[in-house]
Amino acid sequence: MTNDSRARRAWREPLFWLVAGLPALGVVAGVGVVVAAVRSGGSDALTADVRRTAQIQVEDTRADEEALRRGLSARLVFDADGGIDLQLRGADDADALHLRLLHPARAEFDRQTTLRRDADGRWHARLDGLAGHAWTVRLESADHAWRLAGRLPAGVRETELAPLWQK
Repeated sequence: MTNDSRARRAWREPLFWLVAGLPALGVVAGVGVVVAAVRSGGSDALTADVRRTAQIQVEDTRADEEALRRGLSARLVFDADGGIDLQLRGADDADALHLRLLHPARAEFDRQTTLRRDADGRWHARLDGLAGHAWTVRLESADHAWRLAGRLPAGVRETELAPLWQK
């Protein structure tokens, strides 16, 4: 018997790694997907109050319709120091507005603040740590009678807000 005729060990065969490695890789990837799904929290990307009837979800749009009825819109500007400046167009006599910045994937990164009106009719607040993220923006009156919404891509410092409901 020569050295050429002796059997090779299994782990030295490429076919062994194909047969054993691919299923092992699939198991590791499956565990990774489950871990990522569990860590991501809830399945809703946006926080919305909905009423569920059978398999139908119905969102309450009264606040959006009220903003549309009042003709509200806004321009929101963020400066580099964390200052927020809001110009609200339309009729509203509130003294405070609630601004929520919703992270598109991680609810624990969501931010909120209260905007106060100055003598010029503009609204101001401070909120640090906004740079580098994309945000879904929600602006509501203090009594939740109306709301405006918009999108702020990463790296952009200003956005327009409008009612979600359009006729």
